[in-house]
Amino acid sequence: MFDVILRACRHPILYSGVRRITTLTFKEKIHETGDIYSFIFTAANLPSWQAGQHSIFTIPARPVEGKTWRPFSVASSPHENEIRIGTIVSAEPSSFKHHLSTLNPGDKIRMFGPYGELYITKKMRHVVGVAGGIGITPFRSIIADLAKNPTDTKLTLIYSAREGQHAYRGDLEKWREQNPNIEIIYTTTPEEVNAELAKQVEAYKNDAHYLLSGPPKMIEALCSKLSESGIAKDHVLNDPFKGY
Repeated sequence: MFDVILRACRHPILYSGVRRITTLTFKEKIHETGDIYSFIFTAANLPSWQAGQHSIFTIPARPVEGKTWRPFSVASSPHENEIRIGTIVSAEPSSFKHHLSTLNPGDKIRMFGPYGELYITKKMRHVVGVAGGIGITPFRSIIADLAKNPTDTKLTLIYSAREGQHAYRGDLEKWREQNPNIEIIYTTTPEEVNAELAKQVEAYKNDAHYLLSGPPKMIEALCSKLSESGIAKDHVLNDPFKGY
């Protein structure tokens, strides 16, 4: 929560959405790949959001122990008319994820937001995205939106996950075919990510904006590499996934 407060202080307009509270109705749970699952929710009146933003979720009707809230990227795009979140559910999940995983259709949860700064704006002519593991969720939303509402913006996504564990690959490939400005590079190791990112930096430098989503250590390392390569701070946006 401290991260949210800190970012809200830095970007009060972008984070004003956290004050919006929406009651969501659970629809279904979908196994994506490995230990990654999607959870689909509906609502009578969904809030507006930018593809790539995230929200805070609570399960008021369940006796969640410990941390009673979790931030998740909204993996659905606004035109899908639903709230989809994707997360890792291990064999021994936290109390929160246990209760999330055992929701029944019709059960209610609360969403605060969406809010955040990880989204494409009109001034971004070329975007280089890097998604690590479950960090693909905001990019699922972004790519779905670009497929539905094509623009002149070109997106090159470097998506790294364990072999055979690239969640949403079917959706991503379908949307890539609908918009020639979308390119997706699948990788499985940090070395491959670094090599592909270096190619993009060499080609576009500060003519591109860089959107990063994944584990904090990955984000920290990539931010350092981009800084060392001369990429301006205001051309780098990131969304670290903690506790996954």
